[in-house]
Amino acid sequence: MDSGRSSKMADNSDDKKRKAQGPPESARPRGAKQGSASTKYTLGKARSVDVVGFVEARSFEINALQRSLENARSQGNTRAFQTLPRHLRRRAASHNVKRIPARLREKALSEMKKSAQTSKALAGTDRLTNAKKSSRYKRRRARSVRQEYETRQTGKRWLETHVWHAKRMRMKELWGAMIAETPNERSHRAAYRAAKEKTYIQDVSYFRTLELVGSEDAIVGLLCQLIPPNELTLAMKPYIGGARMAPLTLYCAGSYPLALLGPATALWEPISGAGQRKLWLRLHPANADAIKIELERMLDSIPDGNDRAIQIKDITCDLVSFELLGGQSTQMLAAVLSQTVDCADSEPSLLQTIRAIPSPAVLPESVVIALRIHDPRLEFPFKVNPERMVLSQDEQQQLQDVLLHWPANAAVLDGQRSDTGIWDRSECASALERRTSEHALNKRREQQLVPGTKLRPDPSVDVTVPLLLVRTGPEAMLGSRVGRTANQYIDTLAHGWTLIAPRGWSMALWMALNFAGARAQGLTERHHIGFEAGLPTFPANWPGTSAYDEWAGSAATALYQKWQRRPPGKRVNYLKFGINSPFYAPFHKLLDLSGVPEAYPQVTADGLECRMKRLRKITSKKKEGCLSDQMDIDEDADLNSTVASRSSGSTADMWLLTGELLATAAASLLASTRTAAHEDPALPTAFLAWAAPLLEAVRSPNYNSNSDTTKDIALLQHCLVRVRLVCVGRGVPAENGPICTSLAKQTGDAIGFVMTSSFSLARGCGIAVGACSLYGLYQAWLSAAESKHAKSLGLTVQSLDGSPSISTSFVVLP
Repeated sequence: MDSGRSSKMADNSDDKKRKAQGPPESARPRGAKQGSASTKYTLGKARSVDVVGFVEARSFEINALQRSLENARSQGNTRAFQTLPRHLRRRAASHNVKRIPARLREKALSEMKKSAQTSKALAGTDRLTNAKKSSRYKRRRARSVRQEYETRQTGKRWLETHVWHAKRMRMKELWGAMIAETPNERSHRAAYRAAKEKTYIQDVSYFRTLELVGSEDAIVGLLCQLIPPNELTLAMKPYIGGARMAPLTLYCAGSYPLALLGPATALWEPISGAGQRKLWLRLHPANADAIKIELERMLDSIPDGNDRAIQIKDITCDLVSFELLGGQSTQMLAAVLSQTVDCADSEPSLLQTIRAIPSPAVLPESVVIALRIHDPRLEFPFKVNPERMVLSQDEQQQLQDVLLHWPANAAVLDGQRSDTGIWDRSECASALERRTSEHALNKRREQQLVPGTKLRPDPSVDVTVPLLLVRTGPEAMLGSRVGRTANQYIDTLAHGWTLIAPRGWSMALWMALNFAGARAQGLTERHHIGFEAGLPTFPANWPGTSAYDEWAGSAATALYQKWQRRPPGKRVNYLKFGINSPFYAPFHKLLDLSGVPEAYPQVTADGLECRMKRLRKITSKKKEGCLSDQMDIDEDADLNSTVASRSSGSTADMWLLTGELLATAAASLLASTRTAAHEDPALPTAFLAWAAPLLEAVRSPNYNSNSDTTKDIALLQHCLVRVRLVCVGRGVPAENGPICTSLAKQTGDAIGFVMTSSFSLARGCGIAVGACSLYGLYQAWLSAAESKHAKSLGLTVQSLDGSPSISTSFVVLP
């Protein structure tokens, strides 16, 4: 213990001596003298280092050292592609300079040039890399989305809303355009509710528009040759002034009532005077080409003169149009189109005045409202108040005045008629070029102090959009004026608006209306809404036209192919039930006309061979009788036979009863009672005497009363009358099903066929739209008169699969 303590005491004494002597020479800084007061270091300070202070004092040297190391490392060992951070690196990095950040592109390009100079394979070439030549597919593909879309439109036209529809609906190529057929979601009942209570919208920009420019008398004289002689809507004062759109039913010149072309609408430019006038013909694309050819043929046949100076232009691509239906359609249009341009004598408040009406059916049909609005993108999105609007006493008085006396200048923008609006296509094209881009609008939105604030129109930058609003209804679909038969159609489903705008503004208006609450639907839903309203749709319910033959032929081909894909044992044996034509309505055979339209499918017996052999084995085991005779009849049916010769003009003698005048005359004939003074019904003259009032309505004013009776009878026997069938009990009539009288026992006694049928959500029962021959309705009238049930005249629709027939009541459609 003593020796240990003595050694520790000796060590401590040595340490004290060293501290007193100071640090050794090796630990002193250079230039410091021993024993100086400014360089006194202790052993404790030498053993502890202030890291933060040391690094701050040597930061310049440390950074220079790191830079020199990085430069030495990347001097020739790494390329620009390898200097990217880890989150930007890729295993298979391409030699595309644009795939790396912009700060490294210049270095990468210089490296590639140096590599190309030293490469033997690239020497003397302009290439910088040894990459393989791209494939032919990659070389031919579009360089931009716009170029790709333009390439894909070859042979067909895309609407401006095509991309929006293609993401949400099934598209179909019809009439030279891509049209939205039906939404991808289930929307049958939703479309009906939207058209009845809310707002239904469809892009109908595929409708064709022909512009006729010439003198007023020349245009009226030209078109009067295509319409029935007893129709004068085109030259009437409300239509010729441009305040209303005129409904027309067009025929080939001098062929009425034969050679039906289809319905159309005409709108005059609201400029009066003896100068040049403009007329727009809005046509369905199914019959637009035929009508245009007929107009050009008539112009070529006119001798040189004033009537020859009519110009016909197709301005379909210069206009876009939407169709809106529903009880809230007026309120929605008033909300979206509220940013009207204030003019001196314009009617910016007219749309706001009628915004509270419960249905567009309250307003006069076919009236036109012209307005000019600011860019709809400035106020996007628009909101519609879901609650019912409450008007003040003054607003109610203004609404009553408008409903009683519609403003005469609603179709013009100013009283002096100096602003032609949408009728001036050059001004519309100029405004489209000066339109503010979407990028510029977003920049203006960023500069708003409050985010989400709507932009205000700037007259120096923003352009205006001229529009036309047309109150459409049953007249546009029927092609004739509607008066006493207006109560046959459901108001909210049959009445609406058509919005016409210049090209280029389709998406802006479409998005505004959709965000405001309108429900977009396709062509299938539009046909069903018209069917629910009780209206025939074109071309599906217009037999006797070439457009109907093409539509029914394509539908029949699809049905036949679907039936043929099923196994023979699972198919419906139409021959067994005596159905000769299950895939289309054979109106040509009903009227005893030779041949089959070219568009209809040629049905052969290849798909029925196994079924026929089975039936023949069954019939051979039974007695000779009714069943074998029926099989012999069925073997000669159209379904099992090949038509040897087909004539395109075989149905030229068929004509369709159209117009309220003729429909009212036919309905009065069916409602009449038979008296003892009538002739023998079996005689043709009895049928002619019964249909004499209808024949008088068909005849033109300059008709020769001493005409041949045989021709009159043949004309009446080739007449088709459209009817709407309403089921008395349960069931839905089958499409293409035979329509018979209530007392008919056999299928061969058919007097007509069903064209469209479905369950009606509006009526709660099955309904159908069909066509019957006038002579067949005469037979039904006779049978009802003989059975003393003339007031309860009804028809039955036979099924195609052997199920019981369906009893229906019917109404004649114009």
